[in-house]
Amino acid sequence: MDRGTWAEVVGQLRLSFPALSEGREEASDRGVGDALRDAIERTLQATAGSAGAARGRAGELVDEVARRGRDARDQLARRGQVAGAELARRGQDAGAELTRRLEVLERRLADVEESLRPEDPAGPDSKPEVEN
Repeated sequence: MDRGTWAEVVGQLRLSFPALSEGREEASDRGVGDALRDAIERTLQATAGSAGAARGRAGELVDEVARRGRDARDQLARRGQVAGAELARRGQDAGAELTRRLEVLERRLADVEESLRPEDPAGPDSKPEVEN
């Protein structure tokens, strides 16, 4: 969060402490108020550079986290595509294997049915005799 320039920060402090900036204090307290104002300004000046650096470093860290998040998302998307392609290939292989096995079973069933048929000496066109 940008709080403005140093002059704006000091101006905000003076607005926050109107008794110090408007000269309403007693003459004997004027030195204490000026000293307090000077101490606050020195403190803010000393920490203003480090706060700006910390703010800049925080921005860099947020950018790094965002970049790593995008990289992770992209890597997961690639892995998902590879996994999807592998599953599709395995599904096709399994389908082909099931088709092959079904054809083998159909041939075996046809062989069993053929072996169980009685042999008809008259041929397939003759009618069976009816018993009375």
